[in-house]
Amino acid sequence: MIGTRLRLAPYERQHQRALLDLSFSSHWTHKHLDWHSAGQWLDNERGLVFLAWRGAELAGYIGLSRPIAGCSWIRLLGISDGRMPGQTIGELWRCAQARCPQAGIRAVAMLMIAHWLPAYIGQLGFEVSDEVITMSHIGSRLPAAPGVEAAVRPAETGDIGRLCEIDRLAFAPHWRMSVNDFRRALRISAVATVAVRQGEVAGYQFSTRQEEAGHLARLAVDPASQRCGIASLLMARLLEQLSRIGVESMTVNTQASNRPSQQLYQRFGFFRNGYDLELWRKSIAADSLE
Repeated sequence: MIGTRLRLAPYERQHQRALLDLSFSSHWTHKHLDWHSAGQWLDNERGLVFLAWRGAELAGYIGLSRPIAGCSWIRLLGISDGRMPGQTIGELWRCAQARCPQAGIRAVAMLMIAHWLPAYIGQLGFEVSDEVITMSHIGSRLPAAPGVEAAVRPAETGDIGRLCEIDRLAFAPHWRMSVNDFRRALRISAVATVAVRQGEVAGYQFSTRQEEAGHLARLAVDPASQRCGIASLLMARLLEQLSRIGVESMTVNTQASNRPSQQLYQRFGFFRNGYDLELWRKSIAADSLE
């Protein structure tokens, strides 16, 4: 602890306003929630969330997602201005790490969105494991849709079980989405479509829109249907639909290590725009309950 005044405690619903106020007012914050607002995530995720109190003042917080196949993300992290970030982050992390084995968490990942965090996270044993790169598409000529024996239709709530299955088959555990993520994504996406091949959903994409700019937030194809043109079909139909509604620019994120996805996007006129984020990761030892 920092002296004897810092008190670590699990998050409770009654503390939501204090946490949200701190996340808004402090410069020392990290938020990586994808499809959710902070309030929605706190209400629905029920992950590991801990608060650091100095008397009646909230000095910091940390929030880890519920694990998927043993992998969790640091979704929320914040320290009040004027405090010592390293010490407070260290105490919050050790509190959360001690609960990880019981929660079934074997690895924790963090997307380095905040520029001030790497030095502190590195001291806690996290290491860079990959890089998330951003690619842009700006009104270039679209290639013709491939000749694929598949049909594209809007995604539906009834598809979510199959989309989770595709996620499990296509992605490493720390990249997979939960059922709640898919439900939320389906509600807020500007364009959400699936490709149906031989009577079964073989791939999907979810895209968002902000005014005249779009973002391809998620694209995946069942490995059994990869290299059959499914991803290209989904991309072609998406760009056609966005163009019809006046969206001429678009971004997408992918991993620096994922060359096939980069090659797919490059064929459709995407280029790296220089906005890259490091992915940090730490394995959790079973004996971390010290």
